[in-house]
Amino acid sequence: MENQKQDEPLPFQPFWNDTPIKTYLFDAFSVLLPAGEQFVISVVESAASQLQQTSTLAAESRRFVAEERAHQRAHRLYNQQLEKQGFEVRKYEISIEKDLGHAQSKLSLNAQLALAAAFEHVTAVISGIALRQGGLLSEGESSQTRLWRWHCREEVAHQHVTTDLLQALGIPYWQRMFWFMVASALLAFDVLRHVHGFARFDIRRGRVSGAQVRRAAARLLLRDGVNLGLLIAGWIGYCLPLRSGATANCQ
Repeated sequence: MENQKQDEPLPFQPFWNDTPIKTYLFDAFSVLLPAGEQFVISVVESAASQLQQTSTLAAESRRFVAEERAHQRAHRLYNQQLEKQGFEVRKYEISIEKDLGHAQSKLSLNAQLALAAAFEHVTAVISGIALRQGGLLSEGESSQTRLWRWHCREEVAHQHVTTDLLQALGIPYWQRMFWFMVASALLAFDVLRHVHGFARFDIRRGRVSGAQVRRAAARLLLRDGVNLGLLIAGWIGYCLPLRSGATANCQ
């Protein structure tokens, strides 16, 4: 994304992710990330403080936090560019910050960790689908695709950290499943809200027509059965029992 004077709107660019709806989808996820990453970082730091600090999981947790902070910085810049294009990104970010701040003030650490692990699982599943050939992410070269490939690779690689922390802290299965359902509903609601807002704004200013958006959405849902199947399988996969071995990291 090119830098311009702050008061000068960015010119319309071709949709970087091949279609309007796929571009809106990833832009919508980016809106969630600065506040979402901060929530996960805070929870992982608190949970990891209960581990033996020389353990493998404690070291992996520190590396996880460093990677998440890098993602957070990158997506703050990404979202600033969306804001410069006219999208009301900051309004959405403030709403997400308030919701997650409320969750942190009201929920126990165990509940927060279960919620964070659920967010990380869904993110990792979507990241894996994005990276596959013919997946959700364009194979074309742009600053956006380069950022998302880097981010998605790291999400897939470090997703196990939060589930290992769940096991190390003895979070029960029912709590894990309850907060997984909550996280799935929250993510779906927010992403769809942002996609809808982006599409309405672009239609209103003439960048795209409503018919183009509907065709792109139908193509994504009806012609992309493999990706949809992988998403459903990955979502169901969270219901499987956790592997054993993480409890030895506890103090």
